[in-house]
Amino acid sequence: MATQTSVSLSLVARIAASLVGGYAFTWGVITLGITTLVALGSEYEQAYLTFKLLGFVLFLGLFLWSFIAKSVTLLWLTLGGGALVMTTLAWLLQNQLLTGA
Repeated sequence: MATQTSVSLSLVARIAASLVGGYAFTWGVITLGITTLVALGSEYEQAYLTFKLLGFVLFLGLFLWSFIAKSVTLLWLTLGGGALVMTTLAWLLQNQLLTGA
């Protein structure tokens, strides 16, 4: 009975990682990418379109990867940690662009 429960919890953790973690990681990539391209002189609309299209493919890849990853813990650390780092970097870069520093 304990084995069935652990398998169910592992599956729920993978589903949550694929949806929530994949979305957050993709969001981080998109925000950092758009902010970086704008900082390098690209037009916002072009940067937005480029990274939204890349984000779609990235989310699909992360979704699929979450079901074949060997460790659920490593999966969550990669997706959550990556999302946090990239979103923070994008926020800091955006603040620099807006304040002109």
